[in-house]
Amino acid sequence: MEKGKILLEIATFTPVSALTAAKAGADRIELCSGFSEGGLSPSAGTIQYVREKLQIPVHVMIRPRIGDFIYDAAEKGIILKDIAFCKQLNINGIVTGALNPDGKIDKDFMQKVIEAAGEMSVTFHRAFDLTSDLSESLETLVDCGVSRVLTSGGKASVPDGLETIISLVSQANDRIIILPGGGITTGNVKNIIQRSGVKEIHFSGKSIIKSYMEPKDGISLTSHGLVNDYEWFECDTEKIEALKVKLNG
Repeated sequence: MEKGKILLEIATFTPVSALTAAKAGADRIELCSGFSEGGLSPSAGTIQYVREKLQIPVHVMIRPRIGDFIYDAAEKGIILKDIAFCKQLNINGIVTGALNPDGKIDKDFMQKVIEAAGEMSVTFHRAFDLTSDLSESLETLVDCGVSRVLTSGGKASVPDGLETIISLVSQANDRIIILPGGGITTGNVKNIIQRSGVKEIHFSGKSIIKSYMEPKDGISLTSHGLVNDYEWFECDTEKIEALKVKLNG
């Protein structure tokens, strides 16, 4: 990245979206599945395909299930296996997070994650926003050696949590990267950057896709939510390009 440029990370939930985002100007891809679930681990085939197709950095979401971020021994073992798989494929980074029941960072496990990741960058995802004390949690992540934290400032969106993000950037003091994500638009991104001084932005830039299939009445394979059997989200080239223009303007 050129000095002074803002790095644009695009959250993608399908292989097609990853390729679309890269072509539209993403500087880095966060590769996930399960948009409606808040982001889950993508399949092995998806990770391999995207790694082979893209030249820009790819960070892979490592989250084995929907729900909270308190993991049992089996789930922790799966997380470490997924990290090892990404390492074998020369993935640039992983995105994960684990908490304790008291709302604090699971420091012991995160230290194991850092060790397993080796040279891969480690981002702690928005489980951070669910912790009981963001300032304390940030120090814990610094101690663990985490590279960055994805956050909306402990609120529903970055604009709502901007004052906290400003405080976190100051506290971080370049020891860890603060990556704002959630509710960022072309209309607010410049203000967020100018007020907080962040150097990276997380954006999805998605639009809903409608299937060409004729719906079949009386049956649904998905639970009620943001999407259904005949709709899903993909990255939108125009939205990503428009945000990129704002970042470089």
